[in-house]
Amino acid sequence: MAGRTVVGLVWVYGLLAFFVPLPLGVVASWAVIFMVVVHAVECVVFLPRMKAAGGSLAGHIVQLMIFGVFHANTLPEAPAEPS
Repeated sequence: MAGRTVVGLVWVYGLLAFFVPLPLGVVASWAVIFMVVVHAVECVVFLPRMKAAGGSLAGHIVQLMIFGVFHANTLPEAPAEPS
């Protein structure tokens, strides 16, 4: 829960820094760009788990883009593929 809160606050502060001059605004803006890239990679990595979890795939993607690994940890393990 605390992790999701921290990530959410980083998103809000970083996005706000794009529009309003803030202390550490440049760092926060770069953090947002970095998080978009990292969370996009996580979407590819965790796609099998999101599909196996059921429910809305789009909803899982949005949650993963916002909270990253904190959402991925709530997903069930993907079933092993037969070899």
